[in-house]
Amino acid sequence: MGDRARRWPAVLAVLLVVLGVVGAAARLDGPSDGSVIRFGGSAWRADALRVDVTGESALRDGDEVTAIGGNRFTGGLVVRPGDTVAYQLRGGGTRDVTVTRADLGGPLRDGWGDLVFVVSLALLAVALYLRRPNEPVVAPLLVAAAGLLGSTVVVVAGLPPLALAAGGPGPVLYFLSTVGVYSIAWGAVFVLALRFTPDHPWARPAVIRAGYVTPFAVMVTVTAGTVVAGQNAVTRYTTLVVAQNAVVAVTMLAAIVAGIIAYRADRDPASRTRLRWVAGGGVLSLVLGFAGWQLPTLLTGHPLLPDGALGLAAMPFVGGLAVALRRHHLFDIERLANRSLVYAAVVTVLAGVYTATVALLASVLRLSDAVAAALAAAVAALVLAPLLRAAQGVVNRVMYGDRDDPAGVLAGLGGRLETVMLPDDVSPIVVETVARSLRVPYVAIDVGDGKLPAAEYGVPAGTVHIEPLFHYGEKVGRLRVSGRGPDDPLEPADLALIRSLAQQIGPALQAVRLHHDLVRSRAEVVTLREDERRRLRRELHDGLGPALAAIALKAGLAARQVPDGDARNLLGEITDEVRTSLADVRRVVDALRPPALDELGLVAAVRARAAALTADLVIDVAGPDDRPVLPAAVETAAYRIAVEAMTNAVRHSGGTTCTVTIEAGEREVRVEIRDDGDGLAASRTPGVGLRSMRERAAELGGDCTVETVGGTVVRARLPLEVGALR
Repeated sequence: MGDRARRWPAVLAVLLVVLGVVGAAARLDGPSDGSVIRFGGSAWRADALRVDVTGESALRDGDEVTAIGGNRFTGGLVVRPGDTVAYQLRGGGTRDVTVTRADLGGPLRDGWGDLVFVVSLALLAVALYLRRPNEPVVAPLLVAAAGLLGSTVVVVAGLPPLALAAGGPGPVLYFLSTVGVYSIAWGAVFVLALRFTPDHPWARPAVIRAGYVTPFAVMVTVTAGTVVAGQNAVTRYTTLVVAQNAVVAVTMLAAIVAGIIAYRADRDPASRTRLRWVAGGGVLSLVLGFAGWQLPTLLTGHPLLPDGALGLAAMPFVGGLAVALRRHHLFDIERLANRSLVYAAVVTVLAGVYTATVALLASVLRLSDAVAAALAAAVAALVLAPLLRAAQGVVNRVMYGDRDDPAGVLAGLGGRLETVMLPDDVSPIVVETVARSLRVPYVAIDVGDGKLPAAEYGVPAGTVHIEPLFHYGEKVGRLRVSGRGPDDPLEPADLALIRSLAQQIGPALQAVRLHHDLVRSRAEVVTLREDERRRLRRELHDGLGPALAAIALKAGLAARQVPDGDARNLLGEITDEVRTSLADVRRVVDALRPPALDELGLVAAVRARAAALTADLVIDVAGPDDRPVLPAAVETAAYRIAVEAMTNAVRHSGGTTCTVTIEAGEREVRVEIRDDGDGLAASRTPGVGLRSMRERAAELGGDCTVETVGGTVVRARLPLEVGALR
């Protein structure tokens, strides 16, 4: 089913409910006389309206009103709360009625049972739509429930005869809901009977479309006929109510016939059971309604139960519908599959045990077939309970993982955490262990405020449960676990195990956070150190160095102006000492930071060093043409790693070419040095150079790997946000 086919039932359902709510709101916002006209043929007469009193009013139950203030329900009567209006009754009597504002108490008292019924049906339909929008039964059930809800809300709000005399949108919305929306709902009921079972003989597209449209089209035709015939208001309303009752009766009969045909044509036991649940609920609803209200009213004149509870008689139908949908193929498919696998496994094993036992007793012990069968049945009965438990355990383990063995899951997680060598491997191992233990498709761990997932496993397939992770009362992160599917959310047993696992995961995650804090702190120290070195180099190179050079120059010039003697010798010594100090300053400057970095930039500095190292090994350096602005620590580490790797390639690789690639991204700098030499021997112990490259990357929160892939490949990642989590 496409998106449009899934969307139109929801759109139509919302429209039907909105019409009902607006109609009820218009009724409650208008004037009231304390009475209503019941929705039924007996309340509408050819020239009068029979009223039922729901609140304080001068009217009496059963009064037949022919006009209000001289207005024969043609609209236009202007009244306000507090006005007194004369109601003309059949037979010539009148009643002076005081106009009031609408009161919710009476309608709710008389219609709360109906509201419970339609709201329950609507909730069932919405739940089914949200869980299985592609099921054929969803669209008609959603439309029927929405139509019944929208029309019932208006009927419960009621229509006072004063509203017909006053006119306005109230009566129009009332009949639009009670006639139009109600007829659409019953058309959907007929379609529901066609779609409730697969392969219904009548379930052709043309019949389904006609089922939705025909009741509404009939009522539109009847309405147009009353207008063309020029009927007065009361006659027109009476015609609409009688026609509506006829349409509902015919549609209900057609739905019952469709259900009987579906039951006779469908040989699937599960589908027939679903129909029996629905039919049983419907019959029980009819019996309750007849026994609680109709029959006592016929015998005593009063119902056995209050009128407001009449709608509760339909609740068995909703219950039967819910059970049918839940137990057979629409809800809880996974639970049904679980039970089916268990019973299939038990039956298979029991059949094998029974057959083997009979054969063994009959062939080895020479027992008669009857005795062997009886003993085999006894053996099967003895092993049934333990076999059922074992099969249930195996199936649960296949479908739900080890959730029935929380101690084992906790021990397994603890054992895996003990074997972790690197802190960055803790979170991936945790999410993988939780996902495999619970057989869920997705698990993730978020650190701190949850903006950056520390690790993820799989893809969400259902509702995601969020479990906070604490360490000594401090929230250190959260564990996110997805349900096994859209219709298979996590159960209480799963949630209990997740809470137990969270108690172990919290401290482990805190340890990882502390490690990363340490890495970040060390990276910040390194950054500050390199920034300070760059500043010192600049100060020494641009300040102290030139000053010493100027002193040496001036001392030399002064020595030329002084005749030979002690003074001239002293000036010569000063010149020599200044030059020696200047050489020391230059050595310090060069030791603080590679001079080429400040003079040429990272790529050009590496390229210059590569040119100096090129001999039998040709070194090619690739990088951005512009000179990116990088943190001093990152720039120095990248240069040192590249130079060390090139030097190792020249000395030890035995290759002919070496390629250095430097890439500056938004978040990190990547350096790769690849040669075509012999690579590293498996038995080779890492030397000082390899360790220094890894340490330089680790200091900044990055990493450096060395591997043999057609030669030696050194890859380093250096985060620009120094100390960022990897």
